[in-house]
Amino acid sequence: MRLLKETVHKAILQTDRAQAFASLRSKLAELHVPIEEEDEVRGKITARCLTSAMNMIFWRCWSDRLLFEVREIDATRTRVSVYAIPNLLRFKVGQNEKIVELKALISRLFS
Repeated sequence: MRLLKETVHKAILQTDRAQAFASLRSKLAELHVPIEEEDEVRGKITARCLTSAMNMIFWRCWSDRLLFEVREIDATRTRVSVYAIPNLLRFKVGQNEKIVELKALISRLFS
C-alpha cells in the first residue's frame, strides 16, 4: 500500500473489467510506458514514467510512477482511477530523463 498518491484522473468505461485491463495494458505498451507491476486479479497496474505531480512557484513534486486501478462497477461498466505516486526525495530531473506530459498521456490512454 502506498501512503501518498495524487488523484490524476478517473474514468468510467463502457466495457467489462478484463477488457478494460487488457486495453489499458496494450495502450501503455503502445505509448512506450514501461509497466513495473501488474496484478489482474486486484486490477492494478504500476507504470514507470516521470511526470510533474505538483508544480508550485518555487517547488515541484516529481512522480516517477503511475498507479492504475481498474474496478468493476457492473457487467458492462468499469471505473479506472489513475494516481501519481510522488517521489518526495527527487528534486531535479536528470539530463537524459524524459518527462511525460500527464494530460497528454491521459488523453491518449482514454480517447
